[in-house]
Amino acid sequence: MKAIVISAGYATRLYPLTLDKPKALLPIKGKPIIEYVLEKVDKVKKIDKIFLISNNKFYTNFSWWLSNNQKNFKKTIEIVDTGSVSVEDQLGMLNDSLIAIEQFNLNEDLLILYSDNLFSIDLDEIINFFEEKKSSGLACYKLKNKQDARKFGIIEIDQKNRIIGTEEKPQEPKSDLAVTGIYFIKKEDIKKLKEFFKESEKKGKLNPGFGLTHFIQDLYKNQDVYAFPFSGDWIDIGSLEDYEKVK
Repeated sequence: MKAIVISAGYATRLYPLTLDKPKALLPIKGKPIIEYVLEKVDKVKKIDKIFLISNNKFYTNFSWWLSNNQKNFKKTIEIVDTGSVSVEDQLGMLNDSLIAIEQFNLNEDLLILYSDNLFSIDLDEIINFFEEKKSSGLACYKLKNKQDARKFGIIEIDQKNRIIGTEEKPQEPKSDLAVTGIYFIKKEDIKKLKEFFKESEKKGKLNPGFGLTHFIQDLYKNQDVYAFPFSGDWIDIGSLEDYEKVK
């Protein structure tokens, strides 16, 4: 199994902190955000390599960081350059994931996650869940206040945790389960992922916000796709306010 950690955005909502530094390398208690995520991934025995996805603007920042920190991780980390140089030429998380999949001919189960989501859940729990279900899917966080669902992408599930609906920042949320940016894509669905991307590209749907949730939305219409709900701690560092809070 391989892990793909996405850090290819420009974090404009955190300007000026992220004008010349990627969000993932901003410090929390003296340690970059991304190290908290990678430490979680590094503990998963089934994962044998980590691909860190960067845009071209911040590729040098990550290369410098890795040269000083690879020794702190058991897994080999490889930085992948998407070639993007600005917000305007971004094509989204789905595109960023596929760059690694195509470049390294990945054809095995994949754990794909954002570099700026901090969480307390053990990643082995998530992986074991999807392996038992023999399904692709995503992890979702059970919000303490349902009204907070207005800020997030929301997942609806049935009693067996199968996905039955999705909403993006709904004014009247049907669920209190927020999409967290942690995805499991089983080997058998990688071909479908590539086909979905090509179709979306033909239809002109690609943009900075085009992500793996769009693929999950398409996939669950044709097969059983599951969500793994968890509680505990989770925060998506999407703004200066979030960053100050988590610090």
